[in-house]
Amino acid sequence: MKKQTLLIALLFLFSATIYAETPEALFKAGHLLDSLGNFDKALKKFDKAIQLKPDYAEAYNARGMVWLKKQDHEHAMKDITYAIALKPNFVEAYFNRAILKNELDDSRGAMQDLDKAIELDPNSFQSYNFRGLMRGRLGDHIGEIQDYTKAISIKSNYAEAYHNRGHAKFLTGDKNGACLDFSKSGEFGYFKSYDDIKEMCK
Repeated sequence: MKKQTLLIALLFLFSATIYAETPEALFKAGHLLDSLGNFDKALKKFDKAIQLKPDYAEAYNARGMVWLKKQDHEHAMKDITYAIALKPNFVEAYFNRAILKNELDDSRGAMQDLDKAIELDPNSFQSYNFRGLMRGRLGDHIGEIQDYTKAISIKSNYAEAYHNRGHAKFLTGDKNGACLDFSKSGEFGYFKSYDDIKEMCK
């Protein structure tokens, strides 16, 4: 199965190279190379896409995330921020910049970007979950729980949010609520929660 997937990917890259050098084709090829872990070649595809289409916000955002994977935070910040400048309603770019700011230990800055992502897309359950993590890091466990609860209200089987809410509830002294959330998280496939049950729900 993996060999078949790789073959399809290589055929796509070949066809994209031979038959199409459009910004869109280069963007898709860059994404594919990124998913295969070939970051340097992915960067070259995004570079070419941007060269052909200088206002290609999606390509700047994608290139920024490749820079982030390479731990080049300066280039990542520059690209993702420019993507937002080109497309101010770009929810994914705000979310990605929050990831970057979190890596830079800027929890408040990450929260600001997540606030904007939620403003633009109130159904972004990932943004609520991520903002909950930032609230928790800043010591606001009540706000943290509220964000996880909102994420779960949007996506009822969101295992990671149940897991995170369990930890937040445990920190506020709600052991029973925490254990119920860990159990629910495990049921939805986040099996790490079962270890938390063993450790915290004795």
